[in-house]
Amino acid sequence: LAVKMDESKIIRKCAACNAKKSRNELIKITADKNKEVRIMPDSSFCGRSVYLCKDAECIQKAFKKGRLYKILKIKPDETLEEKIRTVLEN
Repeated sequence: LAVKMDESKIIRKCAACNAKKSRNELIKITADKNKEVRIMPDSSFCGRSVYLCKDAECIQKAFKKGRLYKILKIKPDETLEEKIRTVLEN
């Protein structure tokens, strides 16, 4: 018998500011084994993931010194920060 977890009770940590928040308060960025990056993927998408606060300052901090790229183990992509900001605005 499968028990469904309450999404609001799953706690994750922001990679930029280290704040602990519920998963639905954060932006999830995942890179699969082919280095394809998805922003806010559904739970069936597997790969290396990082969570960020829905805050412009945290997004900027995550890209500073390449922290986000190191965690996801991907090469720098100038368009990724803009894509994340677009998701944040919607």
